[in-house]
Amino acid sequence: LSDSFKEYTTKIETPYSVWCDIAGGKIRGDEAMMKGMYKVKGDFELMLQWDTYFGGGAGEVEKEQKPVKQAKTNMMLVLLPWIVFWVAVSFNSYVGSLISIVTCIAISLFFFSNKKTIYDVISSGAVILCALSVICFDNKELIMPVSYLGFGLMWTASCFTKIPLTAHYSANDYNGESALENPLFIKTNLILTMMWGILYILTAVMTYFIMKTSFASYLAIINNILPIFMGIFTGWFQKWYPAKVARG
Repeated sequence: LSDSFKEYTTKIETPYSVWCDIAGGKIRGDEAMMKGMYKVKGDFELMLQWDTYFGGGAGEVEKEQKPVKQAKTNMMLVLLPWIVFWVAVSFNSYVGSLISIVTCIAISLFFFSNKKTIYDVISSGAVILCALSVICFDNKELIMPVSYLGFGLMWTASCFTKIPLTAHYSANDYNGESALENPLFIKTNLILTMMWGILYILTAVMTYFIMKTSFASYLAIINNILPIFMGIFTGWFQKWYPAKVARG
């Protein structure tokens, strides 16, 4: 067809040969898009759900089989130990540290139903170490900034691995494990992970100076303001950036 098109919601502009190569499995669709071999205009959500719409129907035998439930990662298992530590210790060093340790131990129970990543292990171990340091040395003015620095470095360091930290968790919303083979998905998460890492490294510096002022008791509140805005930005960016790349 060359004219009389109806109004589209999503339009894919591609040479016929490229589309045949994708359909024949000679090249991955996401890889071809990253190389600029085709463009997507309009609503990019279709591309994110491509396998859902066009993955092919299941055979009669497959329909009779019960689907195997895959354990999923959970970002809260990474965040919760740190959040509890930062909030609880800012109010009471000793009690807050004990609460943080108990939280880390309790979180291990969730791994019976959730998939564990290296960052879940690092987070619980690091928070326990920070809590013990507060109890032993009673110097939260130094340990609190160090904890924010450690958290930020964990995010930043993951950017130098094959799969950045956020990708392990956001993959749940994008076809699971298969998303980890999508170069555009990985690049999007690489950018976001780096930004979150830098944010918390800067937060560590800010925390160090705040702890020396009369605003120290409000530290948990102050340090949660920027992450709220960063969370809003993350939700927007993970939809905007892939669509921008697809438009070419």
